[in-house]
Amino acid sequence: MSLLARGTVYLGGVRFTTDPVPYETYEWPKRVSEHPVLGGSVIIQDFGTHAKDLTITLGSGQTQYLEKSVVTALDTMYRTKGATYQLTDWLGNDMTVFIAQFKPTGTFLGTLFTYTMTLRVRAIVTLLGNAYTGS
Repeated sequence: MSLLARGTVYLGGVRFTTDPVPYETYEWPKRVSEHPVLGGSVIIQDFGTHAKDLTITLGSGQTQYLEKSVVTALDTMYRTKGATYQLTDWLGNDMTVFIAQFKPTGTFLGTLFTYTMTLRVRAIVTLLGNAYTGS
């Protein structure tokens, strides 16, 4: 069984066969520290968010698959030491990312694979369709 690519996520020019489920694009912790002080007060230091703190988690779930040719291309990208790639999606995001984790798993459906992937953002051009002006 093979699938024609119909996904709207592109990583390094490689089109995903289907759109990821889950597609968690906003794992973005704030740089903050809390300090309890005398008298029951708490001092909060808020340093905001930075592009390089953003993590994207994606996968196939139970119903979305990648073709073997896409898995091969993504695996080559994953194994390229120190490389970063452009990520674009249907949400209007355009980012430079590093592939921190890629785990494809073969299925009994011919050339189809399930997968999980973790991306670490290195830079943001657009976020949700708007020019990103943060750090």
